[in-house]
Amino acid sequence: MLWWMWIVLWVALIAVSLIFLVVVGFRVFRRGMRTIGEFGEALDRLEVNVRPDDGAGAHPAGVPGIAVPAVFSAPGDVRAARELARIRRADDRRSRRIAKRAGRGQPQLLQDMPHL
Repeated sequence: MLWWMWIVLWVALIAVSLIFLVVVGFRVFRRGMRTIGEFGEALDRLEVNVRPDDGAGAHPAGVPGIAVPAVFSAPGDVRAARELARIRRADDRRSRRIAKRAGRGQPQLLQDMPHL
């Protein structure tokens, strides 16, 4: 093989390698930017809506819109809130069941009639 064929061969190999690296780098960059964009969207969805602190210290438990962790609440209050939420969910299920059965023209269950 002639000496200039070796030079052409090595130049071609290096050019193909550089083209491959540029294409792979571009794809990695695009996927990385897409991942960063999705990460930003996920952070926006998970963002907690907390009012800025007015410098008054800790907020009282009754401030609407600010959730107080159950760790800092009285156990009786947490039990009462859980019981109220359980009753509310049961009432919601009952009202959906009544509406669904009424929409289908089916007879209602006696247990769904609170006035009986």
